[in-house]
Amino acid sequence: MNYKVLIIVFTFFLGLHSYTQQIIFDKVPEDFQLFPRDSNNKSSVVFSGTIIENNYNEFKVKTFKDGIFYGEKSLNITNKKFHDSITIEAGLFQFSFKLYSNKKNIEKLLFQVDNIVSGDAYIITGQSNSHGSSKKSTYISPFARSFGVKTGYETYTEEDEMVRWGLATGNCKDCKGDNWNSGYDGGWFVKNPFGIGVWGMELAKLLIEKHQIPVCIINGGSGSSTIEENMLHSEKKSLETSFGRLVYRVNQAQLKNNVKAIFYHQGESDTYLGLSFSSGRKRGEFTNYIKNFEVLNNDWLSVYKGLQKIYLFQIHPGCGGDFQSELRDIQNQISKKHDNVEIMSTTGVVGHDGCHFSFEGYKEFAKRIFPLVSRDFFGEKKSTIITPPQLLNAYYSEKKEITLTFDQPIVMEEFYQLNEMKYLMKNQFFFSLDKNKPSIYGVVNTLKVNNNQIIINLKSDKKYSAITWLPNKEYLNTKDIYNGPWIKGVFNKIGALSFDNRKIN
Repeated sequence: MNYKVLIIVFTFFLGLHSYTQQIIFDKVPEDFQLFPRDSNNKSSVVFSGTIIENNYNEFKVKTFKDGIFYGEKSLNITNKKFHDSITIEAGLFQFSFKLYSNKKNIEKLLFQVDNIVSGDAYIITGQSNSHGSSKKSTYISPFARSFGVKTGYETYTEEDEMVRWGLATGNCKDCKGDNWNSGYDGGWFVKNPFGIGVWGMELAKLLIEKHQIPVCIINGGSGSSTIEENMLHSEKKSLETSFGRLVYRVNQAQLKNNVKAIFYHQGESDTYLGLSFSSGRKRGEFTNYIKNFEVLNNDWLSVYKGLQKIYLFQIHPGCGGDFQSELRDIQNQISKKHDNVEIMSTTGVVGHDGCHFSFEGYKEFAKRIFPLVSRDFFGEKKSTIITPPQLLNAYYSEKKEITLTFDQPIVMEEFYQLNEMKYLMKNQFFFSLDKNKPSIYGVVNTLKVNNNQIIINLKSDKKYSAITWLPNKEYLNTKDIYNGPWIKGVFNKIGALSFDNRKIN
């Protein structure tokens, strides 16, 4: 039921006579609603409306916390109108409200709402890896909430609009199987009420258990979407776009000005060059990604006024076009340009099948990003490094030696074995002699790690101008998607951000 405008009609029979009292509520809480907490760790729950026939002396709201009476407040009626708020505290408890009328000192229950919480709101969006669901995702919590139907590209129907607040889920009734190598379907293109994906649900679990605060996550991801398809597109009707459908849900949840952060996993569909189509839909060009992200970022900031952080995932080598290495580096550039953007790698995440991730892999997404959220929104001081290793500098340290300096101590896997084939780390570096894309390989003699540095010993004294780590998406001269070896942080075991065409000083 839509409570935005709620008319409650009470009919009383007095002998042969009857009369009707009408109350129009223009703002009341809904079952399972999460109210955003303020800086004082509290939320205001508003009750307001109009009395059609002013036969009431007052309204009284009784509040219950976890089923125990918590307090009551009278809502005075002035000119047939009432407007007041009840303050609740954030934490792992649920509130109920009972609204009573008082006429001639007789109380009558008019309205009751249950399972109200105070906490934080977040958005997840992007393409399929932003919302992968699984039958294995069985965790559920009374303090993990969501709103509406995650639809992808499907029309948001009147029936969908009737789905309001509920308990978030990483499951999906139409998901097929759990074997990533045999017909797995993570619900990429199906409607899913309250669906927030596997890693959305794991992130909610971590936040609730560690910080004891309820969360609402609204997931607006659309499988295979380009960055352009995630934009506002003000010339189109709201519910015709992924952006519009997401904003509609956030707005209906009354959270538009209180979204703390957006988690964005997208980019595989923008790894092309030139006009390209797949299944009748246009693919994105990597050369436009920086410009398009500026548009998208401005769209987000213009709509979600309380937005503080954007957590951007650098894509994994996999499905998509032939310019993934370039796009991954562009994503890193974006994070350096914007103070509100934090980047997280997906290199080294377990269970990658060439496009998507296993149940455990998606859970690792949440585990990687959770410490950043704890730092940014809960003031948690970290004694260890929580960000992915990234390249700071590449320079000639000797005539036949290049040193790569990272922002933290690293470890390096020597090889990765696939189908009895060993893929050596030293063959995953590519070099350039000019301004062209680095494509020279097989020129590394040995590699050595020294704290936060990789020492590359070359076979010759040729002077290379640029270096790339990681092939585009496949092991060279194969059709096998790259899945290791990796460079990782010593302390956090997070995979390093890949880099493309970086200048060698």
